[in-house]
Amino acid sequence: MNIGVLILAAGEGKRFGGNKLIAKIDDTPIIIRTIRIYDNFEKVVVIGKYVNELIPLLTDQIVIYNPFWREGMSTSIKLGLRFFRNYDGVIIALADMPFVSKEDVKKIVDGFKPKCKAVIPVHNGKRGNPVLISKYLFEEMEKISGDVGARVILNKLKEDELCFVECSEGVLIDIDKKDDLMRFRDLHP
Repeated sequence: MNIGVLILAAGEGKRFGGNKLIAKIDDTPIIIRTIRIYDNFEKVVVIGKYVNELIPLLTDQIVIYNPFWREGMSTSIKLGLRFFRNYDGVIIALADMPFVSKEDVKKIVDGFKPKCKAVIPVHNGKRGNPVLISKYLFEEMEKISGDVGARVILNKLKEDELCFVECSEGVLIDIDKKDDLMRFRDLHP
């Protein structure tokens, strides 16, 4: 199966108080740590608000600038999905989740069976990210708007159309505030 990765990095980082993606963990910017998780996949990074700060870090990546980033996450997802139109599925990854492990990603991809319209990682019963969505949902994803992601589509699906895989705690940890960065800085997947 042909699986791509869409890394969402266009947000404003209001709760963080600025561009959280250039904050460092072990001397590596968060966005670079996140990108490395998906080294074995074709990927695209969608950026917005902090284009000028992020472009110098992403010279070896395929980057899409989202001029509509103020309208919410849905605009970035729709831009990125166009890049993967002919793929079997796309992992929608959040750039502020640097603690997802490569093993988590392998479990998500391995959990992608013909009956699955999406694969959702869970940790101790709690849903996390990244989510792998099947090409059968691409058309539905084109209809979302505002500051929403795949969850609005996934919540409409029947339970037997979703596949769940148990993963590490990293699928639940995102860096939203400076406190999060301090609390999780020493967590290594």
